[in-house]
Amino acid sequence: MAEALFAGHGFQVRVAYSADQALALLASDGAIDALFSDIMMPGMTGLQLATTVGSLYPSIRIVLTSGYTAPALMAGMARPCHFVPKPYRIDTVVDLLRS
Repeated sequence: MAEALFAGHGFQVRVAYSADQALALLASDGAIDALFSDIMMPGMTGLQLATTVGSLYPSIRIVLTSGYTAPALMAGMARPCHFVPKPYRIDTVVDLLRS
């Protein structure tokens, strides 16, 4: 569903179903300039993914989401990123991904 919403706002969307898939996509496609991820996922968390992506690809804009409150968890991150709580408005996420 999010894929169609982002595509409808003009984004070329690549979908990854795990952090490992996301990292593989980033390594193989140099045209990716934004990441939108849930914090809670199996294996590597969205926070860990954001930290890894931020260190490997510092120019990529990162927006994280969760149904849980996360600002306290994100406070210790080396590279700040945006957080949007669920349920979110797609326009809010789009604005952050484009900023």
